[in-house]
Amino acid sequence: MTIKPILLNEISEGMILAQDVVDKYGRLLIASGIPLKQEILNLLEKHEIVSVFIRDHKSMNFQIESTQDVASMEIRLKLISSVKEAFSKSNGLTDHLAELQYYIEDVVHTLIKRKNVLLYLQDIDYASDYLFMHSVNVGLFSIVIGIAMNLPLDELCLLGMGGVLHDFGKTRISTTILDKQGKLTLAEFNEIKEHATVGYKMLKTDTQLDYRIMFMALQHHERCNGSGYPWGISKDKIHHLARIVAVADVYDALTTDRVYRSRLTTFAAMQMINEGNRIHFDPLVIEAFNKVAIPYHIGSSVTLNHGIDGKVIGLNSINLLRPLISTDQGMVNLLHESDISITATK
Repeated sequence: MTIKPILLNEISEGMILAQDVVDKYGRLLIASGIPLKQEILNLLEKHEIVSVFIRDHKSMNFQIESTQDVASMEIRLKLISSVKEAFSKSNGLTDHLAELQYYIEDVVHTLIKRKNVLLYLQDIDYASDYLFMHSVNVGLFSIVIGIAMNLPLDELCLLGMGGVLHDFGKTRISTTILDKQGKLTLAEFNEIKEHATVGYKMLKTDTQLDYRIMFMALQHHERCNGSGYPWGISKDKIHHLARIVAVADVYDALTTDRVYRSRLTTFAAMQMINEGNRIHFDPLVIEAFNKVAIPYHIGSSVTLNHGIDGKVIGLNSINLLRPLISTDQGMVNLLHESDISITATK
């Protein structure tokens, strides 16, 4: 038996609490070992508890047969448009902060009510507006990772805003450098690295935002081993919300087409990010990321290690790396076939 976090709206009466639940002041609400009943769930909801840890058995696995966008296309397009206005005009950020906050809070409240929340967004043709689309994606992905980490409601909303504004400093960098197809010179790379500090100073000077949002702009390129920038700080010296944005930032960058390279597959991007576990990225963030990142999308064509081709038709909730595959020889559930693995995707 293991323990796992589960969203409040996924809980069934009788499930056993595996860890104490405390409120935002650190006071005990519910002790571990208690069977969950409706009155307890009502109490948790009243205190804005998003998810709790319960005793987990394999029987709790459920198959996911379709994936849903993190945000509706309507909300996502409105967010992108709002970010573009905020980033592109004088006083744009001040004028659009309330609007951005409204959309972010709408997304957060929608996601915490879902049965399962995964890192999935349909492609949008915004190639010429990469910075705006990337900013929105990072905000949305950060929220999803935050939900998997059982963060409280207020921090989820801060994560969304911090993710959306993490690259605000790039509005002061020439598009000639940002969109350069060839290798950057050392001087050009150093100029790009300034965006973290520049964004922090702009947000601090021009807005009344929560300091944690500013720290996400400042520290999203810091790394756990101290190899990042602008300060080269490490581990717990990096704000925990910035550590989440760091992973969301890299994941979206790797899985998006750029002028100088094509996107990676989601599986390849996950592999690269996991190679940085404990070196570049917080292991707690990576653990949550692996629970929500979809390595093989439903409908993807794959090749199994015994040479048979198939198609992903479902995901197993307790292990997204081991999906349900349809082949000419029948169905294969990799969750129950430890000797079979996916060797290639098409």
